[in-house]
Amino acid sequence: MRKDIKEIRQVLKDYSRIKHDLKKVSFLPSPRFDAVSSHSNSNHTESKFIYRADLSWQLHRVEDAVDNIKDSKYRFIIKNYIINKKYTRSQMCQRYGIGLRSFNSMKNRALVEFAKNYGMDSLLNEMKKPQVYD
Repeated sequence: MRKDIKEIRQVLKDYSRIKHDLKKVSFLPSPRFDAVSSHSNSNHTESKFIYRADLSWQLHRVEDAVDNIKDSKYRFIIKNYIINKKYTRSQMCQRYGIGLRSFNSMKNRALVEFAKNYGMDSLLNEMKKPQVYD
């Protein structure tokens, strides 16, 4: 698999993992109030909130990038094949009536569309450069 496609897929794998983890874990226990005012955050509630807000922002960015893919086939591939793994490669080929090679090409185009929407411009520029093999 090409390095650029691997990097794009990694963003989506991370998204899937974060979304799964956020559903399972509560990062915000009830805050503990001390009778004495203190600037120290003894139960780290604030840092947990910031961490969860950062993860939520990352999820939001990925979801926006996926939702802004114009081609519905590409959106379907990203959501149901790559992120949620609802379908196998052969099921996707049957769904679109295409061969494995054509599906892989379609999947890669979907990943590139996602990368454009996600703001992976430097990676996309690298993809355009001609490959030089030593």
